[in-house]
Amino acid sequence: MNWTTIKSIPKVHPLAFGIVFSTFKTSFSDLLVQKTVEKREHIDWRRNAAFASFGCFYLGGVQYGLYVKVFRKMFPTSTTFPGKTIAQKMKDKQGMKETGYQVFIDQFVHHPFSYFPVFYATKEIVQNGTNADIKRAVFTDYFGTNFKDDVIALWKVWLPSTVLNFAFMPMWGRIPWVASTSLIWTCILSMMRGGNDQVVLDENEIVGPGVSGKSMAIYTGEYSPRLCPIDLDPQLSHIVVSASGKDKGGLVARMTEAVASAGGNVTTSKMHRLGDQFIILMHVSYDKEKVRHLDLLESIRNTSEELVIKINTLQPRATTLRSKTPDTLFNLHSIGPDRKGVVAQYAKTFHENNINIETLSSELKVVHGERVFVVDIEGSDHNGRANIEQFKDKLENIKKDLDVKTAKLQISNKDLNKR
Repeated sequence: MNWTTIKSIPKVHPLAFGIVFSTFKTSFSDLLVQKTVEKREHIDWRRNAAFASFGCFYLGGVQYGLYVKVFRKMFPTSTTFPGKTIAQKMKDKQGMKETGYQVFIDQFVHHPFSYFPVFYATKEIVQNGTNADIKRAVFTDYFGTNFKDDVIALWKVWLPSTVLNFAFMPMWGRIPWVASTSLIWTCILSMMRGGNDQVVLDENEIVGPGVSGKSMAIYTGEYSPRLCPIDLDPQLSHIVVSASGKDKGGLVARMTEAVASAGGNVTTSKMHRLGDQFIILMHVSYDKEKVRHLDLLESIRNTSEELVIKINTLQPRATTLRSKTPDTLFNLHSIGPDRKGVVAQYAKTFHENNINIETLSSELKVVHGERVFVVDIEGSDHNGRANIEQFKDKLENIKKDLDVKTAKLQISNKDLNKR
């Protein structure tokens, strides 16, 4: 097969070429994300196959039908207008008008009300299989929570790209143009992110055609709210252990071994060295029918005489605090200069907007030689009282006032009663 024959394939077989190109692009992009962004050791081929199928069916098939078959019938000038010179285009008022119509239908109708719902449904099936809740994914997560952010993010890059596509690309080149733009952007993003855990994917950045940073987190399964082990396993007994003392080698090994040898299981834990002191905070669960409570406590307290150890028994959250409606979950990741009052400002904003803080962590880091303060907060609204728009506005004010570089907020709706 010579080069002339190869070059003619897109024109002679536009549908087949678009499907193959889109399938390859979607599969390759997911592989790129898995290896360079998520740094997976083993490829999730099931996920990759699912998104390759999405690229094949929707990007290669459905979009081809819309961009080529439907638009060709709806807008007669769509086949001839792209081939005209700039001067000729400026004189062709009907052609410019029909190009505008195509852009409007694609960006204001097709993507918001077709592409995104299919995308969210696909990721739900990929993540949850037979337990997929497509209705929740489409109507609650997308239309109910992410619609505005995703659509605005879409328009920032894909409005100009779509104008160029419909104004200059021949019919056979429309699908490859979309796929190529998406592939190039994903490659750039992956190179920017590769090997650098400190650079954060902002929710308004575009990852693919109509996929914002927020959608990317959903696409890759990056964002998964922490589950409280006490609520998750109410049939077990639970204690929380806090300990502090002079930092010495082997403290963590001895403490965790004491728990394990007595029949306990460490789930959530935080352990840090602060100066010459070592701080331990950990949750331990155990089966009270198999483990004697006092034996477990004695084993932990005998870990080290130099540690000040405190142990409290934990109970599941009262069911009266739970609503029957899905919870709204908030995940805030903030990076900025080390300034007084950052944590206090965030905590106050969560409280004033009726959002309960589930976890909060903060730490100082050095990124590219610069000292930064990193804050991660997970919050929840159990009864629908959170003022989300006011909450977002307040976070923007904090970002400006405290010169925060990144304040990534992810919002999702999950039913925490369904375990």
